[in-house]
Amino acid sequence: MADIDVLRQVEIFQSLSDDELSAIGKLITEKQLVYGDRLFKDGDSATHLWIVKEGVIDLRFDLPGRETSEESTLSSVTANKIIGWSSLVPPYKYKLSAYCASSRCHVLVIDREPLRELLTKQPKTGYQVMAAMLRVVGRRFQRLQGSGDDAPFAPVRVTVHLATCGIAAGARDVMQAAVEAVSGPGLERVTVMSAGCLGKCATEPNVTVEIQNQGAVVYQKMNPEKMRRVFDEHIANGRILSDWVLEGGSI
Repeated sequence: MADIDVLRQVEIFQSLSDDELSAIGKLITEKQLVYGDRLFKDGDSATHLWIVKEGVIDLRFDLPGRETSEESTLSSVTANKIIGWSSLVPPYKYKLSAYCASSRCHVLVIDREPLRELLTKQPKTGYQVMAAMLRVVGRRFQRLQGSGDDAPFAPVRVTVHLATCGIAAGARDVMQAAVEAVSGPGLERVTVMSAGCLGKCATEPNVTVEIQNQGAVVYQKMNPEKMRRVFDEHIANGRILSDWVLEGGSI
């Protein structure tokens, strides 16, 4: 059972009363994961709704005949957000694969059938949950559409380079900081995505910032605090942090 104070922070449950949250909390089990653990894979029967309590969950395309990697990540999901909404929508099949992408992940798991039964018996609760879920899914589709566009259609694009060398140097923590930063108000124009190595392994973690109608800037030896400053100064105010720019990394 999950504490209602925890559930109150979850994006699709924020409009519910304490009694409604308590009823949902009784359906929840908790699961601890470590980096690389898979929650579910593309095509699996969608039997559970998942809530990220701590850590980062990557949603990826698993390509046939190839091992999964960070480079196939479509989006990253952080605390208080849901994944597995396909469990409530026919044909009840997961459309992507989900992996723990931080050193540890703590997730809340709700079995589909008891949740559907609760939402059916309490239609007011069901309406509120499904309406909130539609808003969440809609926002995510908008972001995914933006991340698939070419650069001219995305005012700001932040690319964290997540090859093996970058991950070993701490790029996952940099990605988490970027994902958390972009969820703030007024940053709808910013797309965060991942890419492979730049061939500059000694300067990892590397991050490329592209602002529409400006040259790309590559930052080197990044960490979460530097990533947050890049958002605050470069992206928000147009001030390039020259001391961190990779030599030859401003185009």
